Amino acid sequence: MKLTLKKALSILLLLLFIQVTLYAQENKTQTGSLSLKQAQEYAVQNSIGAKNSAIDLELAKKKIWETTAIGLPQLSAQANYQHLFKVPELSLGGSTFLTTDLPAGTPITAGDILDQNVYLGFNPSAPIPLGVKNNTTLDFTLTQLVFSGEYLVGLQASRVYYQMSDQNQQKTLNDLKESVANTYSLVLMLEQTHEKLARSLGNLNITLDEMREMLKQGMIENTDVDQLEMNSLNLTNTVNSVNRQVGTAKNLLKFQIGMPFETEIDLTDNLEALADGYNLESVSVSNFDLGRNIDFQILNTQEKLGNLNLKREKSTFLPNLAAVYRHTEKVNKPAFDFTPTDIFQLSLNIPIFSSGQRIVKVQQRKLELQKITNAKENAAQGLKLEFETSRNDLATAYENYLNNKKNIDLTSRIYEKTLIKYKEGLSTSMDLTNAQNQYLTAQSNYYTAIYSLIKAKNKIDKLNNNN
Repeated sequence: MKLTLKKALSILLLLLFIQVTLYAQENKTQTGSLSLKQAQEYAVQNSIGAKNSAIDLELAKKKIWETTAIGLPQLSAQANYQHLFKVPELSLGGSTFLTTDLPAGTPITAGDILDQNVYLGFNPSAPIPLGVKNNTTLDFTLTQLVFSGEYLVGLQASRVYYQMSDQNQQKTLNDLKESVANTYSLVLMLEQTHEKLARSLGNLNITLDEMREMLKQGMIENTDVDQLEMNSLNLTNTVNSVNRQVGTAKNLLKFQIGMPFETEIDLTDNLEALADGYNLESVSVSNFDLGRNIDFQILNTQEKLGNLNLKREKSTFLPNLAAVYRHTEKVNKPAFDFTPTDIFQLSLNIPIFSSGQRIVKVQQRKLELQKITNAKENAAQGLKLEFETSRNDLATAYENYLNNKKNIDLTSRIYEKTLIKYKEGLSTSMDLTNAQNQYLTAQSNYYTAIYSLIKAKNKIDKLNNNN
């Protein structure tokens, strides 16, 4: 029985271990491998900036309803408790009657009246209270805005404000995608630079081992070996430095897309493939469509808001009309209650004279609108200039990319021939060092040129709202 129980526990633990391992592998596959498109999509869903822009858009939706609700019926209720320390009273006098000192049943004569044996009596009536000592009053008020120029303009402005929030969200996402694309390319550049440098270091160490063997045989001098060892140490430091830069760049990418730093990521795109996928001819001949630029669209929306602000100030010259219905209920009603139970009223507010305050406000809104229009015209010229500059930068980056791509092949052949000559004793160690440095510099320039090309293309895409 004990053996069977041990086996069962062992099988159970094994199954749990397999499930945990499969889950970890699956989770790592879902979050660890990222293409550029996946990184941008992840950033749209998880970055703080994207989340806040979505919240701003939702706030704009709520603002539309808040403004709309101002013109809809408003119902309110109010309860009041009242205690009177002394209730006021109303006396209506009393009743008079004849009375006499004569024995009961004795007839009254004129002489009795003259002798004042008969006189008038007064019986005061009970006072009427004009209230109650404790009372609770309930008021229900229904209001409806019938006409207000400011409300109508405000309703239009809330919709334009939502449009601006939507454009701001789009701008945030465009900026985010550009930043992610640039950082993604930076990581690829550093990774491939590290890979090339590590491969060069490996080849250099192989050559160094061969030179050490040749030194043992007396075929070369110590200086040659020392020179290669120094090159190996310098290249090792460079490889380690670039490796640390890769880690820093990956953390920057994780920060931008909203991924925890503890997550291991593997970038699946290739730097050369990203550069080769660009159609530079279409960019070089295309004209800048200013209307597609999100910054210019936001300026247009700001101009609309400026016009609406001007209309709102002008609408303050118009009257406002509101309808009010009020119903009142009292828990304890007094005997005499002159308060009406139901009231309906129309309230018309007509602005007549404000000592020029409204006129000055209208003038201020006109000046503000002129500033917005001037800023839009200036921004339009600036965006056109930025596009032309970016297009020139893209053309320059592409030329550098092609030239440095050729330099890779040239410096590689020079290094290989110099290495052969060095082993044959036809060139010095300094010649080999210079050829190697030239080759490494060409590699560095090549990847830098690719990165510059990608950045220039990303900027063009953002200007054309193509992200």
